[in-house]
Amino acid sequence: MKLVKMSIAAMVTALLAGCSGSMVVPVQEHASILSNADQAKQALSQATNCCTGFNEFNYVSLPEGETLLAIDGKQPSYQFDEGMSYFAAYRLPANTGNLAITLASQVSKTVLVPKVIMLDAQFKVTRVLGESVFAYQPAHLLDNDRIEGRVFVDRSMPGNPATETYMVVYAPANETAGSTTILHPAKAFARANGTVEPDIKDPVIPHSPWGLVQIKVTDMAKGQGLEAVFKPEYADKVAMSQAKPATTAVAATAATTAAVAAAPSKPAPAMLSETESFYNAQIEKAVKAGDIDKAMQLVNEAERAGSTKAKSVFIDAVKRSQKN
Repeated sequence: MKLVKMSIAAMVTALLAGCSGSMVVPVQEHASILSNADQAKQALSQATNCCTGFNEFNYVSLPEGETLLAIDGKQPSYQFDEGMSYFAAYRLPANTGNLAITLASQVSKTVLVPKVIMLDAQFKVTRVLGESVFAYQPAHLLDNDRIEGRVFVDRSMPGNPATETYMVVYAPANETAGSTTILHPAKAFARANGTVEPDIKDPVIPHSPWGLVQIKVTDMAKGQGLEAVFKPEYADKVAMSQAKPATTAVAATAATTAAVAAAPSKPAPAMLSETESFYNAQIEKAVKAGDIDKAMQLVNEAERAGSTKAKSVFIDAVKRSQKN
């Protein structure tokens, strides 16, 4: 069955909901990149190493908001630990609060399984993020089927050379021989409407060294009131460098201290204990699920309603998550 850029379920749900908050990724406009994994692998087999090290990469400034990254034969290639791969290199936004970076590799006839290398100002590797961060997400509303992950970047120590400054996105060579099974659009439609799912096989999508990646960069300090709070992401390993990973413990301690010291800008009437308990439970649940944005929104909402404990509950939950 021919794959389309959005499942029937996603389209119907989006129309019914009237959702306009997400941008539809123009997958069809980049069909040549996402249509033939064998062609992409053949091109890669003839690619040459661009550089001798990360310090020689051409880093492009990554803006806040949305960026659409097309990785194909036009991108440079490099001999990573896993083998030769096409890649894109970015300089992260400066003079911001902590950053939340979402990367979503789009699924069509093929898909690129992304891996991310974070580097400090001296081009030393701080983290390598792969399968512990990126996972398949079925189409939802205006979002296409995708392999998606989120990276959090600490900005609590401006000017420190160990602060993460650069990001490299690539498809590790050891992933290109695999495949990802996605949810069939007819099954997605049945789930969305509460009907019986048809007995049909889910599409199996081959991995490719080429792909289309939607990148969203959010400055978490803007409008949240919790600028100093930082939740480090989970790393697969630190590789390709003899340098030790950037230490997050000190930054996290300083961040939580600053957050505790902060107070709501406007006093509000005292909140009922039952309401306080409800908000606290929802905040802890959101942090446990890794949904920091939602947890922050709950904190702000609770404080506007008169909560005096929401922020400390959030900070304690973040601390516990860092120990897991």
